[in-house]
Amino acid sequence: MSSGGNSKSRIDQSTGVASLASRTLKLSGRDVPIRLEPSYWEGLDEICRREDLTVDELCDDVRNRMEQLARRSSRSGVSLANALRVFVVGYFRQAATERGHARAGHGQGRPFIATPFDAVPVSSDN
Repeated sequence: MSSGGNSKSRIDQSTGVASLASRTLKLSGRDVPIRLEPSYWEGLDEICRREDLTVDELCDDVRNRMEQLARRSSRSGVSLANALRVFVVGYFRQAATERGHARAGHGQGRPFIATPFDAVPVSSDN
């Protein structure tokens, strides 16, 4: 599997959201430190389990594709960490179904249900 590195992070008790966690990945033979939120590392781990890849292999592929896109266009400057976040969200969005959303309780005007922000009280400034 991946060279998991140290992935210590602090959780903000008010929101349940963790701070960034670092892992050192082996990309094209080099050690590359990446900082992501723990939920993104969990997403990458799950994707790799499903796709029978290591995190290093997947992240190296994302980096290579990102570099190819940058060579074809005049745009550059996107960090690998940001590209990985976009990849994880895109991967799971493709897997989302109406049935899955219904099971999760979505579509009832409560978008924060079953998210880290579900328990955060909403203050009314009225």
